Amino acid sequence: MSETTLTRRGLLGALSAAAVPWDLAQAQTASGTLRVGMTLAAIPLSNGCPDQGGEGQRFMGITLYNFLVEWDLTQADRPSALKPGLATKWEIDPTNPKRWWFTLRQGVRFHDGKALVAEDVAFSFDRAFRRTAPWFDNRANAAVALRMPTIADWGAEGENRFWIDTIYPDSTAPFGTVYVGITHRGAWEAAGKSWDAYLNKPVGTGPWKLESFAIRERAVLVRNPDHWEAARIPKCARLLLLPLPDANTRVAALRSGQVDFIEAPPPDALASLQAAGFTTVTNRYPHNWTWHFSMLEGSPWRDVRVRRAANLAIDRSGMKAMLGGTMLEGAGIVTPDSQWYGTPSFKLGSPRTRPAPCWPRPASGRAAR
Repeated sequence: MSETTLTRRGLLGALSAAAVPWDLAQAQTASGTLRVGMTLAAIPLSNGCPDQGGEGQRFMGITLYNFLVEWDLTQADRPSALKPGLATKWEIDPTNPKRWWFTLRQGVRFHDGKALVAEDVAFSFDRAFRRTAPWFDNRANAAVALRMPTIADWGAEGENRFWIDTIYPDSTAPFGTVYVGITHRGAWEAAGKSWDAYLNKPVGTGPWKLESFAIRERAVLVRNPDHWEAARIPKCARLLLLPLPDANTRVAALRSGQVDFIEAPPPDALASLQAAGFTTVTNRYPHNWTWHFSMLEGSPWRDVRVRRAANLAIDRSGMKAMLGGTMLEGAGIVTPDSQWYGTPSFKLGSPRTRPAPCWPRPASGRAAR
């Protein structure tokens, strides 16, 4: 984990915090408070299963909570891998390929002092997935149900073992657990058994604790000096999150000293920010907004030739120029250097690998005009 001291002038006007080689906990400011201008219009939910995608996870997920399994974000020059979180190991049951076993880390305590046990993990999964549970949270389910589509059942065995059953053998199940923050039943009860009230006083095991929460205005987090992972104990005393959805507003807030760190400045502002002494950080990582075509009867998208034509018609280099070079020309769901990219036979821009023409041909074999 890099330890980087950053002043307001040297702090980040970053294109994406997910791509930055520092945990937010590792940043410092002279005032002891790190003020972040977020791309969001509202503070993400603090219930352990935050909404609003990646921004929600990195600002109100991994800050307040830990997860059974977590992404290793200590390196920015390679794809992230899974690492132990609240579980020190995970393995498939040798007699049942649909069951995963997780062994919990010992000595972890929640923000309120309670020791972590397997029943807390079971409660947290009930909150997100078990609709018949008294503590089921619809908003948590909406945020994470798609992350673990094969989950069928789960439970605790003793104090330090937790299991998950899937509807069929699923090697991706540990990847889904990185989105389910762990809390405990006592915290929900202390909030009057109301997930709405809980948003104002959440209890996790993460490196930050929530001090105040106003969903349309700001959230204030304070350092957890007793966090179980010493490397992630924040160097700042406080973290202030401000929703600033307009890109130009974020730039103005950074320039005027109202915030110390912003995400996603407009590409046109990068040169002027750098000239003014701000540091900008970018990285290559897969971030896709995918189109979902209608496949109903009569839809032209049912024809693979139409889908291929649309794919070839996209001016990727033009888009890159429009964005000031701050994008990769899309060649798949992940970047070509990813271990998951594979070896596709077709590559955009290569005449030798272009698919055969898809227009109809007459019986004579001559191309129809």
